[in-house]
Amino acid sequence: MSASVSSHTSFNSMRSAGNSMSDGSSNYRSDRANPHDEFNGIKFVFGRPDQVPIYLQSMKKLGDYAGTKMNNNMYKLVKKKLEATFPKPKAPGKDPAKHVVDEYRELMKRELDREDKYNEDKAKLFRIIMTQCLPEMKDKLEAQSTELEKLEDDNDVIGLLDMIKELVYNAGGVRNKFVIMQSLNRTLYGRGNTQRPNESINEYGKRFLQQVEVVEAVWGKLVPPCHDNDNAKE
Repeated sequence: MSASVSSHTSFNSMRSAGNSMSDGSSNYRSDRANPHDEFNGIKFVFGRPDQVPIYLQSMKKLGDYAGTKMNNNMYKLVKKKLEATFPKPKAPGKDPAKHVVDEYRELMKRELDREDKYNEDKAKLFRIIMTQCLPEMKDKLEAQSTELEKLEDDNDVIGLLDMIKELVYNAGGVRNKFVIMQSLNRTLYGRGNTQRPNESINEYGKRFLQQVEVVEAVWGKLVPPCHDNDNAKE
């Protein structure tokens, strides 16, 4: 009897501890990798203390997905927030030869086709992002119905990602920032701050700088203003 109670208690302790790891990473059941997940675990969550690290991981995965499964334009849209441009060819002059007109029409058609494809890809990427928002995040987005509808009409991927980032970093006021800072403190100064197996020094450096960027977005600059130009002086 006592052995059964002890075993039950031990199991509950392990299950409870499993939800929050010492390095700030998450062990929620919904976060476990699904081998059949086409989007490689991309998800945007709200209302959890680890929502910022999850956001960072998902943005990296989203950029990788856009670059490998879609195209370079979609990669730049996610990683650099750059919209592609499609300049129209210069119109032929007065009384152009037939071959000049034909060439102009072909170039114009090619650019219009590229622009149509780009807009189709943006619409697809917009829906992917919305699909990967967990219910709590989706509820928060849909609560801003007027703004969200405009983003949907324009398939504004950058605008949608900005809205998600704003919710992840700043929603909930001071209390939310305190909870996020607790999680980030574990991530920056706990075991999560060590180089991972098979992680290059370059990748580790990028990940650490990403974490610093998040802390500064919530807390403010970590480097005192008097030291801002130290590197330039050196």
